[in-house]
Amino acid sequence: MMKKLALLIGSIFLCSGTFATENEIKIPSKIKEVTVFQKGAQIYKTGSVFVEQGVTDLLITDLPRNINQQSIQVKGFGNFTILSVNYQLNYLKSQKDSKQIKTLKDSLEMLKFTKKDTENKIETYKAEETILLANKSIGGDQSGVSITALKEAMNYFHVKLNEIKSKELELNGSLSKINESITRIQNQLNSLQSKLNNPTSEVLVKVLAKERTKAVLDLRYVIYNAGWTPEYDLRAIDIAEPVQLNYKAKVYQSSGEDWEDVRLTISTGNPQISGVKPEIYPWYVSFYEPPQVVSRGYAPKAKMAVVYDEMEIVELDEEEEAVAEVSYFEATTNQTNVEFNIDIPYSVPSDGKAYTVQINEFNLDAHYTYYTAPKLKESAFLLAQITGWEQYNLLAGSANIFFEGTYVGNSTIDPQTANDTLNLSLGRDEAIVVSRTKIKDFESQRLIGLNKKETFGYKIEVRNNKNATISIIIDDQFPISTNKDIEVEQIEKSGAKFNETTGKLSWEFELKSLESKPIEMKYSIKYPKDKKIEL
Repeated sequence: MMKKLALLIGSIFLCSGTFATENEIKIPSKIKEVTVFQKGAQIYKTGSVFVEQGVTDLLITDLPRNINQQSIQVKGFGNFTILSVNYQLNYLKSQKDSKQIKTLKDSLEMLKFTKKDTENKIETYKAEETILLANKSIGGDQSGVSITALKEAMNYFHVKLNEIKSKELELNGSLSKINESITRIQNQLNSLQSKLNNPTSEVLVKVLAKERTKAVLDLRYVIYNAGWTPEYDLRAIDIAEPVQLNYKAKVYQSSGEDWEDVRLTISTGNPQISGVKPEIYPWYVSFYEPPQVVSRGYAPKAKMAVVYDEMEIVELDEEEEAVAEVSYFEATTNQTNVEFNIDIPYSVPSDGKAYTVQINEFNLDAHYTYYTAPKLKESAFLLAQITGWEQYNLLAGSANIFFEGTYVGNSTIDPQTANDTLNLSLGRDEAIVVSRTKIKDFESQRLIGLNKKETFGYKIEVRNNKNATISIIIDDQFPISTNKDIEVEQIEKSGAKFNETTGKLSWEFELKSLESKPIEMKYSIKYPKDKKIEL
């Protein structure tokens, strides 16, 4: 009786498993949209399938392992009801080969075929060489050979053997290069495939249909091994035109699934940063008590306060209409985030490399001026003072600078430290000639009682060789005394703005085309004659 009962129970479980398998359908899905955050990305996939009357398990397969389970959202469209949504790992199935891996495998197969063909040719030449050497005897044992016949035979052997050896040498060289290529490709494949040995994940959606109907499922989830960094191109045609700013995103991902021809949205948000406002708790003050000395040589363990983020677990106890959203978390919108919708479909392979995505293009009003500090460098640098940049929601990032169609260098845009005006250096302009020379007739040294007094003078000259009027800023400085026994006197500033705290001199004026302007700065230093100063 017990054996019959066990068999009956086993049959019930077997039937249950068979029934579940028969009513499980793998639903093909494709990535349609991706919202890329600064760190992380939200994937939007969709798929459809026809379901029969009754309860059916719809299985969405080949998902990345590193999905944030709490971010999973499922929407259904059709005449059916979503009963439950479950997330699970599949350790029996690895991730699909990427395009890069498929290309490498194809290349490897072609190289192996070429290698085999080359080896066959080498064997053929070796066999030909063996036959040639085995038949090198000329004439019979009793009869000799004429000199003419011997020369012809020797010439034939020489030419033919040399041809065979040359071919063998050439083929062995090719074989060596083929083996090197096979080794490199195999090593690259091993590196890439090692990342694919991780299990895939799946989302199981249980649905109920009253009749045969088409079920459309939309799936959204967040991954963290993706993101983007800002990059800019700043182009100035000439000093009479506005600055063109190209706002770009360097998008990367290594989720395990390629994004092929998807609609991208670039977001300045970061889902890894908590959006919960901080709380200030009471701050108590008390008398300090020194720690107690424990005779056994160790101090008692301090109590540690551990704070856990509150998490709401949602269970689907009741049937839910297919048009309703089944979600493991409630998304909140941060009004400070900005999203850029990219109209052109993009493809981003899962290889961790950065791919450039064009976000937008702006023309920025700019005031151009030249700057020089001839004490440090006798060169003039063109500056673009840009206004109105705040409205474009820029992030801190590197900028490639182009002027008059030529790359002039790299700079950094950091809106956090910028003022209303964003100053960018567009590089040196050799058409603005700057010089700084000593005024030797003015320089002197003389003794005044117990002190020595030295005078210094410099002439700064700027020439504009461009065919347009320019504005230029010139900076220099007077030394600042850090000792009461050292006195610095400013003798000549040529109308410069002077900062007594820093000793900085600043001139700003316009120069017409082909115009030159000299300015002078003079000062003296008095100090005890038995001392030396360091300038």
